[in-house]
Amino acid sequence: MRYSISVTKRQYAKTPLLLRSLGIDHVQDPIYRPAGFPVWQLFYGVSGSGEFLLDGGRGILRPGQAALLAAGEPHSYHSLGGEWVMHYVGFEGKLCQKLMVGLGLGQSGLYSLAQPEVLLGHIKALERIQLEAHTDASLFSSKELYSLLLDFSQSLTPLPDSRYTEATGIEKEMILFLEDHYGEDISLDDLAAQFRRTPEYLCSIFKAATGETILHYLRRVRIHRAKVLLMDQPDAPLREIAEACGFRSLSYFGKVFREATGFTPQGYRLGAAAEPGRF
Repeated sequence: MRYSISVTKRQYAKTPLLLRSLGIDHVQDPIYRPAGFPVWQLFYGVSGSGEFLLDGGRGILRPGQAALLAAGEPHSYHSLGGEWVMHYVGFEGKLCQKLMVGLGLGQSGLYSLAQPEVLLGHIKALERIQLEAHTDASLFSSKELYSLLLDFSQSLTPLPDSRYTEATGIEKEMILFLEDHYGEDISLDDLAAQFRRTPEYLCSIFKAATGETILHYLRRVRIHRAKVLLMDQPDAPLREIAEACGFRSLSYFGKVFREATGFTPQGYRLGAAAEPGRF
């Protein structure tokens, strides 16, 4: 279901944040917008996976993750195969830019969520407001939208930065493979067998396309996933989280995690629980 919400000049003048579009379980077609889109957009992955290209950056949106696109920023996105279903929210307002910057959301990006059900609750509430067709729907939507953005800003974790617009062919397939198999033991010899190329060749083309080594990227993906699990599963033993993220040694996991974040895994978990907006 898709909703397009019209706004009068009076509503725009009186309401600092306005809902302009809403999509529920929308099957997404490929989009290419070299001039951007006039309103801000927030996407939530329901099923399937898709690729976003944002100002030279690349990211993959999977179920349970969110993407934020700033108004006017060039972008494109498309399914990575099969049906790609998303919820989306389009919004604007005379104070929108200042509000987004104030919430730490001033730039486009892709995110994992500590509490995706909270975001889903706000999206469903926005849909109910549209279905009820209340005379004050614009005001009610504005209030719900502000709550959505506030909660979103408190529960997100940016997905690893991706600057891979030059990645094509094998490089792109390697990226997808590493993101799907980070929890397994992966060596350069394993990748060579998977892609039927020498380790030296794979290292060379990956570094040329991404600016970093294969193993550095794999470690970054693993650390990011560990950060998400530490927040999502506060009672899970650290050894289980380490193994789920591809670290077979708990001591090595702690060493690498501290080098990457400045915190021990347990310190990060405690800090995220105490100050979720900081981590």
